[in-house]
Amino acid sequence: MATLANGHFVDSDITETASAANAAWVSTGQARASAFPQDRAHLNGQTVDILDDGVVVADQVVTNGAVSGITGTYHIGLNYVSTVKPSKLDIEGMGIILTKKITKAIVSFYQTLKGKVGVVSGTYETVDFGTTLFDGIKEVPLNDGYDRSADIIIVQDEPLPMTCRGLVLDVGSHLK
Repeated sequence: MATLANGHFVDSDITETASAANAAWVSTGQARASAFPQDRAHLNGQTVDILDDGVVVADQVVTNGAVSGITGTYHIGLNYVSTVKPSKLDIEGMGIILTKKITKAIVSFYQTLKGKVGVVSGTYETVDFGTTLFDGIKEVPLNDGYDRSADIIIVQDEPLPMTCRGLVLDVGSHLK
């Protein structure tokens, strides 16, 4: 079962355990006496995200194979943004004739810690479930105005788990 400590979503990732007592890194049972494994050169010069014992440490640059301040079991890798953007709303075949307003997104999440929900042209509402993986339905109120496209978007831009199982929208419409 996924937990906060072992859930991670980055590209070109490394998972290892740091031993603070002797500043060695333990990887697949072998201790290494460097501040960071030198065989991780593929990340040199890259800006990475780190999940260190379940805590997000974002935007760290790997320099000479080193990143400072990591103390526990960590996952390190290149950030990527996961985006859910369903097809455009078409209410009763009216297409772009209607202006629409999404007032609420009702999202079914699975094993999720955090994410963002919003209208593409507006602001995002952060959904944060703390340190416990969430399974269930979350109603997210949205306060943007009327728009012809009214595109909804769900985003995960941190190295944390988020799975969207379903989406229902509460929509108002107006014929201009």
